[in-house]
Amino acid sequence: MEISHSERLYKFYLDKFEFQNILTLENRYEIQLCEFHAGEYVCRAGDEANFIYFFLEGQAKIYTTTESGKSLLFSFYQEFEFVGDVELMIGKAMVANVECITKVICFRISTVRYRNLLLQDNKLLRTIATQLASKLNNISNNSTRNLLYPLENRLAAYIISMSTELYFSENLVQTAELLGTSYRHLLRCIKKFCENKYMEKLGNGYHINDYDKLVALGESVYK
Repeated sequence: MEISHSERLYKFYLDKFEFQNILTLENRYEIQLCEFHAGEYVCRAGDEANFIYFFLEGQAKIYTTTESGKSLLFSFYQEFEFVGDVELMIGKAMVANVECITKVICFRISTVRYRNLLLQDNKLLRTIATQLASKLNNISNNSTRNLLYPLENRLAAYIISMSTELYFSENLVQTAELLGTSYRHLLRCIKKFCENKYMEKLGNGYHINDYDKLVALGESVYK
């Protein structure tokens, strides 16, 4: 993670997301502009919640890990979101992993330094309330989809989200865990995709041959 000191980018994102409606800027928070590289974590479950993040640009996957080491995918971030809003409100450690798929741009504010001020900022609290309601709805929908959608739909959505230049090379054991299925079932589904010419084995991963078909299969999953 790197802190950017670009005044141009700082002002660009303040204006683009109309932060005058999100924060009481007169409070003069120290707002840092952060850049995360693909593969880095904005936060990990169990980390101290020292910052609230404003997700501005890029793509990340959000998942939880159980005590047994199993993982379960919640959703993807690819537009404005809060990271650490729940933790700010309840004063506890981070509850999920936020792993960057692409370069991610965020603002962040220290909750150690500004917690009391943030909790009295009515603009921020209204925005958090709206975002939390949306998150709750999305998590509820995604949990239902994990239970009711066939694996081929969930896998198609995951492949599209995690592929780079039509190439998917994620660890398949971890993919099975994230999608809540067995490794053998996952392999059967991948084999079916290959037989249907949606993709083909190439090196340590898979090249996507029919992007539109995978999008059609997965378009309503993890939204």
